[in-house]
Amino acid sequence: MSKENQPEQDAAPHTGDPTNTAEHSIGIFTRQPRSTMSRIAFWTLLITAILGAAGSIALHIFAGGSIDADVATTVALLATILVWTRIRWLQALGAVGGAILIYLFLTQPFVIESLAQPRADPNGGFYHFVGQLVPIALTCIGLAATIAAVLQNYRSIARKTPRWFPVVSSAVGGMVAGSVFIGALAPGPVIPTVPPLQAPAISSGPGVPIAMNMGMPHAPTSLTQLQDPQTATRVDRFTLTAQPAHLTMSSGVSLPAWTFNGTSPGPTLHVRQGDEVVVTLVNHLSFGVTIHWHGVRVANASDGVAGVTQDAVKPGQSYVYHFTPLDAGTYWYHSHQFSEEETTNGLFGMLIVDPATPTIHADVDTSVALHTWNGPNNQPLYTMNSTDGTLNKAARPGQWVRLRIVNTAETPTGNPQLVTLVGAPFQVVSLDGHDLNGPQQLTQTPLPIGAAQRYDLFFQMPVSGSVALVTADDGSSYVQTPALIIGQGSLPAKLPAVTKWFDLTTYGTPTADPVTPQSHFDTTYSIVLSNQLGTSLGRSGMTYMLNGKVFPDTAMLMVKEGQLIKLHFDNQTNLYHPMHLHGHIMTVLTQNGQPLSGSPVHLDTVLVPPHMTYDVAFVANNPGVWMLHCHNFLHANWGMDMMVTYNVSTPYTIGTASGNFPD
Repeated sequence: MSKENQPEQDAAPHTGDPTNTAEHSIGIFTRQPRSTMSRIAFWTLLITAILGAAGSIALHIFAGGSIDADVATTVALLATILVWTRIRWLQALGAVGGAILIYLFLTQPFVIESLAQPRADPNGGFYHFVGQLVPIALTCIGLAATIAAVLQNYRSIARKTPRWFPVVSSAVGGMVAGSVFIGALAPGPVIPTVPPLQAPAISSGPGVPIAMNMGMPHAPTSLTQLQDPQTATRVDRFTLTAQPAHLTMSSGVSLPAWTFNGTSPGPTLHVRQGDEVVVTLVNHLSFGVTIHWHGVRVANASDGVAGVTQDAVKPGQSYVYHFTPLDAGTYWYHSHQFSEEETTNGLFGMLIVDPATPTIHADVDTSVALHTWNGPNNQPLYTMNSTDGTLNKAARPGQWVRLRIVNTAETPTGNPQLVTLVGAPFQVVSLDGHDLNGPQQLTQTPLPIGAAQRYDLFFQMPVSGSVALVTADDGSSYVQTPALIIGQGSLPAKLPAVTKWFDLTTYGTPTADPVTPQSHFDTTYSIVLSNQLGTSLGRSGMTYMLNGKVFPDTAMLMVKEGQLIKLHFDNQTNLYHPMHLHGHIMTVLTQNGQPLSGSPVHLDTVLVPPHMTYDVAFVANNPGVWMLHCHNFLHANWGMDMMVTYNVSTPYTIGTASGNFPD
């Protein structure tokens, strides 16, 4: 008898005769006849398992391995074995394995991107698409064929024997037990992590300064002499220790960070206008750090800029800052040594200066720092204070709330961070720590907060429900997290649409101001903001320029004490540039040549939109050597810095000799 005509030796024929012992022996381990469906299931799952094994081995050899690939290969091999047994309940178990395999494939972000954009690079491309599509398609075919084989076997048995109870019970029992078994093999939830941080280091080679001095040589005054007098009757003392830490977000993501006092943001420092502030910086990191008091008009020696007003504080050392805040308002602090890396990775906090004479009564005064971290797979992770989830702040109905918001890092696109308040109308009472005149009520208006800018909101709690601060996730719509909920309640299931942005040039009520577009300006400087491929500090890439130059080759803006200086910013790029001037307050004069029609606006960081111009002015009343730079850290690191210099010298240098680099 030929092999093709031989019957299966381990499958008894079913005749329907109750005297047939084979039919009476149908039980939990009885094998079923081989069918076309079972063969399709076996071969498709086997090919998938082989592909998975090959890919897993390649990853272990060339890329350090992948737990996901190992688990998928294991499940594919197990499903193949279970289908090959031809035992009906094990085949059903193999179907469960196939379903888990498809789940493992489809929950990988790069797989979804490849399927959604088969010809997009770098996550797609034709070969990437085929590489993801083939195993998924084979698994789907194998799963469908397995289920069909199982149903085919059970249908055959149910038709030819009245003993349905053992059949059904064995199937149900087998699938339940098998699901538990497969569940034990399936991977648990994987908490994504971020690789350890690498200590920042200045570049070396052509174009990198060795010891560049930013001051005026042989000037009669050294900035080390420019210190606040320590004569205040009240002294506020703080210690900030720079140290490494791991931050765990509410989503479970673990982030390596550089922190002040083990947290990021660091402690919020509350001081009073006119008091002396003494902060001791202790460095427990493996590299140099400083603290810059952003927006505070400190004496030049306390500005905290590495290589300009001090040397970076070396590992194991400490440094004491003394300053007296002249202006009340919302400010913040951050490292100004390798700012792109140090501040972005956690070295920042808020500074609140309470007015000597309060102007606004708030029952609840709270603050929130918006930050963008480099999350798992280099994806942005947005946080409010120390969470990517929901913050809660207690407030009772009818209470007045002052909410202080600071944007401590740029979004990936460099666009401003959009936020709004849901649940109550609100006023913008202060920008960059300086009060606005006659602010009007706004309802769900998007507020574009550029990197380093601050907005103070003022509102009354409703009779019932909560008020929520929500963000637009660097896009065109608001998201559920992160969010701040004030009062009793939860975030609305449906958030408002993003409408017309807040416009600071038309908001509030006009009033007299010492500086106007009609003022006499002693000097006017035009500053063109541009970008192009080029070199910066020995690196090749996209550079960001001021008047066609990258730092440290940018020109110095020379001023004399008492002068009124006008700056004309002309943004010729497609990007936003938050331009920050240290040690001074800028009065906004015009936007695209049009004077402001609302309240006077005083800022330390002016957000210049793409292809727009801004005119601002400042009084040169704080001698020293001061940075003027874009506060998008990437832009500053790649060239967008310059100096505003009085006739003042500095003993500090920027470059490889000192290791100072302020970007």
